[in-house]
Amino acid sequence: MHHPSSSRRRVRVGAQPDSDPYHLRLSRPERSSVVYGPSDQNQTDLISNLPDCLLSSILSLLPIRDAIRSSVLSSRWRDLWKLNPLDFDDSTLAFDHIGSPLSPFQTQVKTFEAVSSIASVHPGPIHSFRISRLREPVFHCEIDNLVETLTRKGIRDLSLNLSHPEGLRYRLPFSLLQCQTLRKASLSACFFPPSPVVNSCFPNLRELTLEFVFLWDHLLQCLLESCAQLEVLQLINCSGLQYVRINCSKLQKFTIHEQNQGSYVDLKHAKEVVIEDAPELRSLRFGKSTVNHTRISVRNVQKLEVLGFFSMNATMQIGKTFSKSYSQREMSVNRSMRLPTVKKLAVLVIRPFNCSLLSDVLICFPCLETFYIKGSIGQDQHIGFWEHQAPFGFLEHHLKSVTMIEFCGRGPEVEFVKFFVEHGQVLERITLLYNYNMTADSATTLRRELSLVNRASMHLEVEILHQYDFIPDSCEWASLFYTSL
Repeated sequence: MHHPSSSRRRVRVGAQPDSDPYHLRLSRPERSSVVYGPSDQNQTDLISNLPDCLLSSILSLLPIRDAIRSSVLSSRWRDLWKLNPLDFDDSTLAFDHIGSPLSPFQTQVKTFEAVSSIASVHPGPIHSFRISRLREPVFHCEIDNLVETLTRKGIRDLSLNLSHPEGLRYRLPFSLLQCQTLRKASLSACFFPPSPVVNSCFPNLRELTLEFVFLWDHLLQCLLESCAQLEVLQLINCSGLQYVRINCSKLQKFTIHEQNQGSYVDLKHAKEVVIEDAPELRSLRFGKSTVNHTRISVRNVQKLEVLGFFSMNATMQIGKTFSKSYSQREMSVNRSMRLPTVKKLAVLVIRPFNCSLLSDVLICFPCLETFYIKGSIGQDQHIGFWEHQAPFGFLEHHLKSVTMIEFCGRGPEVEFVKFFVEHGQVLERITLLYNYNMTADSATTLRRELSLVNRASMHLEVEILHQYDFIPDSCEWASLFYTSL
């Protein structure tokens, strides 16, 4: 049988480090000793006398590059780094060089030599392995061999980011699909072999992230049926899907985000996403572009804790609480069917905007703790609405954080924020992200308009930031909207 990688071009690697001016240098540090006793003959390296279990524990606290460097100290230290399970990320590699700087391709060659050497020398188990710097298709055949080595040594968490400027994708090898030990996989710029193979892939996988991966409806269905243990599924900028059906008995988190960018011009939005049977679903996240272009239906929301982006203008159905079809002008809200399990909510505002409808939506989340809202929430005709609005149930005991993205400082927005300031009894933080140049005087005036002296919570802090000063790691939804802030 013709091996699927036989047609791939092989890159020559393995040049001797001593004859190559470009190589990963592990400098030999000076050996230190601790002196005790009356004479120099009693010099002893006390650290090296520690048992292997303690030394390996010390090395486990170091970055893998520094742990490997310890092998040059002495023969005593040579193999100690191999006693710990391997957690490796090729972005931590750095190369010294003599003469002219390394070209991008030379850097990739050196990266592959180091990566393959570490994977082959370490006896296993390998807990995590991340590859993000081998972008050229010429390495695909060698990556096949590397992946096979990792699967033999019990890889648990594998990340392959092989995106190429021209949109070329890496074909996933059979050895990876059949790996029994793999629990978490993040695959970018890849594609799967024919669906008959996918029917038996990833038998014990718990988390799967696919980014810039070419899929089609039947293949995704086969993939989900074979991943019986799947708990987390993320589909980021995947092309080829039209009608997505999710039936996963153990699925807890689902994210789908589609945004045209870069060289992946073939990316098209799925027409429909239906979550038919996911009784354990707790987190449901949609990207801004997905909400705008895709029909969304979620039938079981009994355990849902995280929801967003939620859009009142989108064609979506969330349980028996919210529904909107193409023929409806506005979303229908069943206020008697509330969602008390939802703790985090992100609302995407798309014009035309209706303050009364937003109020009806928020009433359906009585236990909300964290609230994000993106977009302008009103025109001048909405001034005065929030002043006469009754407080929501979550303001008294639950809501702790509010974040507004694309805050413009208009009258209706100030009134909306002021409403939370005056009624949020356990509110701890309000973050306002604006996208224009706000002077210090304008910020001072805004704080005065918010009536902070009348705040319901004495622990409340209001943070006013430009969008570029915002730290995305602090935001639950950064991966979905930060690129378009």
